[in-house]
Amino acid sequence: MRITITAKNVKVTPMMKKYAEEKLEKLERYFNRIQTIQVILNQDGLDHVCEINLHTDTHNHLSAVVHHREDMHAAVDLCIDKAYRQLRKVKEKLKGHKGTDKRKKLVRDVKRVTTRIRRESTYEEAKNE
Repeated sequence: MRITITAKNVKVTPMMKKYAEEKLEKLERYFNRIQTIQVILNQDGLDHVCEINLHTDTHNHLSAVVHHREDMHAAVDLCIDKAYRQLRKVKEKLKGHKGTDKRKKLVRDVKRVTTRIRRESTYEEAKNE
């Protein structure tokens, strides 16, 4: 995973770069197919802007942009949270959209029980048991 941090219209300290890199490295725990991360830190008037562009090996390009008035640290935190939510969504789509195994198993068990009840007795007899 390659991380690139650039700054526009603002002076970024080495501590800020280190803070952002530490936070961004945690994203790899959630989704290990990240190839590159590009972070653009900007100051637009009073707003601190953080933009994160992620590229994965599954040809997904994700972009998260956050404007925050207080400070750059808060903007970075909020932007990383937004990128995490997007990565989680991509990961769920890659796993499959037909449902999880637990849900499939639950449906299978419910079908098995309902067919057993139909074969053995009527609903009223099963209810009285």
